[in-house]
Amino acid sequence: MPFFSVIIPAHERPALLLEAVDSVLQQTYPDFEVLVIYNDANSLPRSTFQDLRIRTYESKAHNRSAARNIGINEAKGSYLCFLDDDDVYHQDLLQAFYDTLQRIGFPTDGVVRTGLLHCLPDHQLKAGAVFKEEVHDNAIKFVLQNMTGVVSCCIPAKLAESFAFDERFQYWEDTHYLLRILYVSQLVQMPNHYYHYRYHPKMGSLDAGDLKEKCKSNLEAINDYYQNHSSEWTGKVPPKIFKSLMAQKLLMYAIRAAKARNKELAGNLFSQSLKESWVASSWKEYLSFFIAYLKG
Repeated sequence: MPFFSVIIPAHERPALLLEAVDSVLQQTYPDFEVLVIYNDANSLPRSTFQDLRIRTYESKAHNRSAARNIGINEAKGSYLCFLDDDDVYHQDLLQAFYDTLQRIGFPTDGVVRTGLLHCLPDHQLKAGAVFKEEVHDNAIKFVLQNMTGVVSCCIPAKLAESFAFDERFQYWEDTHYLLRILYVSQLVQMPNHYYHYRYHPKMGSLDAGDLKEKCKSNLEAINDYYQNHSSEWTGKVPPKIFKSLMAQKLLMYAIRAAKARNKELAGNLFSQSLKESWVASSWKEYLSFFIAYLKG
């Protein structure tokens, strides 16, 4: 049995998928398997995967939640890791996960996390936030404030199997999943930034597509966690944090609508954002919105 299972949902980006898979095959820690879950043959590269550590599965549903659930059910590893098909791992990530797990006694209720390294279109690199209990109070607050998902995490298989990604949600589904897991577990943060989160034109969250529906899916997932999992966050975060989170999501999609020259949608989303909350720390995003809106 492999120690790690790396689960990759594939979404019609075969060239990027090859890079993602290759970043796992280049790991300095060798004991792993890779599970690629696809819903369209066009998601896979023309050349089949030759490495015996790679297994592929077809998903009938067209969403990442269903794909990841298949991966969790089919995984043979003791610990599960997640990788999006357009991102890559630093070559030492699995070794760092293993060393940390060994140091803390291979817990069955602990989630280990690396930081995100944001690889921006202009070739700039920006280190993402890391969890510090003395700063963020608790892991749930950190995840909500930083919109953190599972891709940077290593989760014990038995713990991961106790939960499922909610297949109703196309977006924010990984944050929704991680928050539910952290209610019954602890978060152990590594100091490195070994998950390379890449920004590019084919990136699902940046693709203009149907911005209204994407925004709606985000808000539905946030609302579901707020309303139906209140016992998990009450006493750990103030309710107003959800107002700020909704406002930031609406603002993010307002900016994208403005850049896509859809001024009507941009204006509506921006108005909804202001109704939720004014987020002073997002002043750069407000400025970006006005610049994009006026240019459109």
